[in-house]
Amino acid sequence: MSTPHPPRVTEAREKAHEEAARAGIDRELISNLVDTFYENVRAHPALGPIFDGQIQDNWEPHLETMKQFWGSLVFHDGQYSGRPMPAHMKLKDQVHRGHFLTWLALFDQSLQEIGATEEARNWFLERANRIANSFQLQMYYTPH
Repeated sequence: MSTPHPPRVTEAREKAHEEAARAGIDRELISNLVDTFYENVRAHPALGPIFDGQIQDNWEPHLETMKQFWGSLVFHDGQYSGRPMPAHMKLKDQVHRGHFLTWLALFDQSLQEIGATEEARNWFLERANRIANSFQLQMYYTPH
């Protein structure tokens, strides 16, 4: 017999699902966003070679991981349990701060291309900006 989730976990997940539904975010939208975004990244003259060099022939597993990552952020379902920072730290010498601005612009472009609602677009962009800021702080912080 399994132990039920504590009420607040269930309530938090229910609230996340309700907010996602109001914004027009579902798993199909997340899948379309990830696929479209990485198509745009791979076609980009600066970002494409960096990503291709790191991911090589493992695009399908990477895309699935990214769908789990964004699904976990949206639905609070714990699908993703990875540690993205170590993988990104390996790219510190190849990636500079300007790449993050490009990454964010391509993310926004992808949201527009898939027809995300304004609320969904704002939801994703807010989190994408937080992620970009966090990565930059961890990758480039030098206390002086």
